[in-house]
Amino acid sequence: MKVKPKWKDGKILPDSPNKTFCMAPWTHTYISPQSERRMCCASREEHMFQKQYIDASNDESTGKFKDSGTIQDYKPISLKEHWNSEYMKDIRRRLMAGENIPQCAVCNDNILSQSNYRGWFTGRLFQDYIDRAFEETDDSGHTTMKPISFDYRVSNLCNFKCRMCGEQLSSTWEAEKRKHGHWNPKDQPFMVPENKKIIQKFQREVVEEEFWQAICEGIVEEIYWVGGEPLMYDIHWNSMDRLAQDKNLSKVHLRYNSNLSRVRFGEHYLYDWLPQAKDWTMCASIDGTEEIGEFIRSGLNWKEWDKNFREGVALPGGKDKMLLDLTLTGPGMFGLKKYLDYALELDVSIVTKRMYAFHPDIVFSMMAWPRNILNRIIQDNLDYIKPRATEKQWSLVTELENMLVSPTFQEQWPEQAEVQFYKGRRWQNTLSDIRAKECSLRIEDIYIKDTELYEWWMRSDSNNIIFLG
Repeated sequence: MKVKPKWKDGKILPDSPNKTFCMAPWTHTYISPQSERRMCCASREEHMFQKQYIDASNDESTGKFKDSGTIQDYKPISLKEHWNSEYMKDIRRRLMAGENIPQCAVCNDNILSQSNYRGWFTGRLFQDYIDRAFEETDDSGHTTMKPISFDYRVSNLCNFKCRMCGEQLSSTWEAEKRKHGHWNPKDQPFMVPENKKIIQKFQREVVEEEFWQAICEGIVEEIYWVGGEPLMYDIHWNSMDRLAQDKNLSKVHLRYNSNLSRVRFGEHYLYDWLPQAKDWTMCASIDGTEEIGEFIRSGLNWKEWDKNFREGVALPGGKDKMLLDLTLTGPGMFGLKKYLDYALELDVSIVTKRMYAFHPDIVFSMMAWPRNILNRIIQDNLDYIKPRATEKQWSLVTELENMLVSPTFQEQWPEQAEVQFYKGRRWQNTLSDIRAKECSLRIEDIYIKDTELYEWWMRSDSNNIIFLG
């Protein structure tokens, strides 16, 4: 049974007969640096070759991946094979019937933030295509619509080693783990040199080519440039140049999630192109200003980043289109007041999400803290932020208030949290030792600002756990 949803202002109306429908399977296509195709970057499909990063496959205690496949499992498919595959047709049938499917749990349950991807695709960007999706999809789920929105992460090329990231999405993370022996072929088969060549060949000869074809055909209506680091991709600069030459930028909505370490490449200047687009937004990833920001995002030069960001803000409409993309972390909690002041100075919005974890050794997250410490530090930040924040920064207030009632690791995993804390802390200490020449700051140097938190973080391992990571 086909049941259409009702939308207004990007939200499902309370009396909508279909509260789960999403336009992504009719308009959008995603591929990871390891050639995983999914409905979108937030969907929770079972992995084919490598565990997807939103499932928190990266074990922070060891730096290894859990439940990974092998190169023998690597059976990448083209967009043409994927688009009307039995899997995608089944997804469409179930969404048109109003089913609540597990692949959409992140949006159904607002796992990462209160604003979700379904609202973006269905309530905003492609709301006018809903009728067409129902008309051009038969009872089998086969659709004649073509993907017009692309999130193609053609490699893990990135010049940063952000503490919340890992080797799947950062080549510098990968290089560091190779150098220090924090990987093995079984757990990270995509890092085996012979395997990596196979993946790179598919990404270059199939993935980049099908994206380039869509660019040349002029059918693209949205691009989500994200990586790795998309401003390190040659295909980014080549595609944008082609769109500008063909006068097709005017019909493309551009979205970026970038570390904004560069805005120029050869003769090209990013900010020459953005005003030509139908619309654009730049989610500039930054989780703290100055020293704390440089600690969280290894590779960040705050002064250079600030210069690049301010150039974007100076563009027409830049104050509304340049967004501070904030991931809340434990160390970042000690820089939130300065972060708000920066946003207020430039009159820009903050897009807030928390560092999410599916297991309790992700101790870089503030949700690893004891409840009394967490709530006290949150409330201290709220006392400063809430009276000053404008509508543009209100997502920070909302997320902090949500964390006051969200379960901590100790509450969510009472039998595992203590043991996993020590494992996670040892991995963080290992990272700090490795990166000492790049950044002398350590987590304890930040946490010492709060005596109770510092004592909790530095406490002895009473169980005398031996870490063999």
